[in-house]
Amino acid sequence: MKIRHYQKDDIPAMRALWKRVFDEREAYLDAVFTLLPDVGGAAVAVDGKGALLGSAYAMTGYELLAGKESPHLGYVYAVAVDENARGQGLGGELTKAAAAICREREAVIVATLPAEERLYAWYEKQIGTKYALRREKSAVPADNVVDIMKLTGTEYMLWRENLLRGRAHVHLSTPMMELQRALCESYDGGLFASSDGVFAACRDGERLIIPEILCAQGVPADTAASAAAYLGCREAVFYTPAAQGGESYVVSDTPLPPGTVWDLTLD
Repeated sequence: MKIRHYQKDDIPAMRALWKRVFDEREAYLDAVFTLLPDVGGAAVAVDGKGALLGSAYAMTGYELLAGKESPHLGYVYAVAVDENARGQGLGGELTKAAAAICREREAVIVATLPAEERLYAWYEKQIGTKYALRREKSAVPADNVVDIMKLTGTEYMLWRENLLRGRAHVHLSTPMMELQRALCESYDGGLFASSDGVFAACRDGERLIIPEILCAQGVPADTAASAAAYLGCREAVFYTPAAQGGESYVVSDTPLPPGTVWDLTLD
């Protein structure tokens, strides 16, 4: 078994593994493997015959804007091991390899978002991600309160940066914002503006999931309720950054300022 950087010829097997493990929609996978060279790299594990055993992605289209500092961030994403190769520690080795690729691509800080609570300790053991951002979860029924309009990735990024000026936040590169747009649209949502701010959303059946909602002066709940109505959902679940309390969210191997806005994490 060998772990190495992915090569172009690996992509069909990488895509098939991602589909099997995460049951991702094809439109999003199209975007991932089109944008991958610009948004990050990947580590793959192969057997002696070159067959793919696992993969892990090193997303590096992020930087932290906080005061005078703007360090690059790396994000370990979509760690997957073939069903027949599990139980051998391969996931841990791939995770470490993806973190190393983040460093190679000039990331000063490496982070991830564990899929389950029990995995926070596992990632800390593998790559030292022990510092957690926190967020608050809220839910509101659908209601027409404010107007909604759809945005392109570029439009969203410009609105977002204006709303976050002066706050510690994670800035997305243009290709990474395009990947975020593709993810949201693949799940029947997208990037939007209300009369008071912006939000990113994906549908989950009758619920609208809003990982990021930024308002200049108004109430996020009003925009979330209107978003649910606009997209034909029964209710909206939305998240806002919290300096303390709430639930653990992104974890990093270096402390980020409390309340740092890093809502758009692809998970």
